[in-house]
Amino acid sequence: MPYPAEVYAQAFQQHRAALLDLLDRIPPEYGDRTAWEGGKSITETVDHLFSTGAGVVDMLSEGTWGAQEPSATLDGAAARLRGNTQVVVDKLLSLSDADLTQELTVFGGARWPAYRLVDFHREHEAHHKGQLWVMARQIGIEPPFFVRMA
Repeated sequence: MPYPAEVYAQAFQQHRAALLDLLDRIPPEYGDRTAWEGGKSITETVDHLFSTGAGVVDMLSEGTWGAQEPSATLDGAAARLRGNTQVVVDKLLSLSDADLTQELTVFGGARWPAYRLVDFHREHEAHHKGQLWVMARQIGIEPPFFVRMA
């Protein structure tokens, strides 16, 4: 069974707040940094998280996941992600218990209850946050705790 919408919103905010704290610590000149050859850069990873947040909001609103333009800079990507945060929170808070159990067509035509998509989004964000934590450490930056507790 799903949690209440407020629980999903709070968990998302805790993860996203820590991510935004980390991005505030990364100098813009490191935006092209990758952890491995062929991997996404820091900027590309932030753009990917923005795109995912926007796409999940679209899917929860019975829309379609639209492609997003890449950001020219890390600062631009971080600003866009920061602006998207409240959009995601507002959408999560708007979901009723019935909305959370409503089936949606998701990736590849799979049918999931909305709460599964919300869980998947948080897990996906945590996965890519971990990559950003590693890249930050590679450039000598100490990341914050993985979630903001307050």
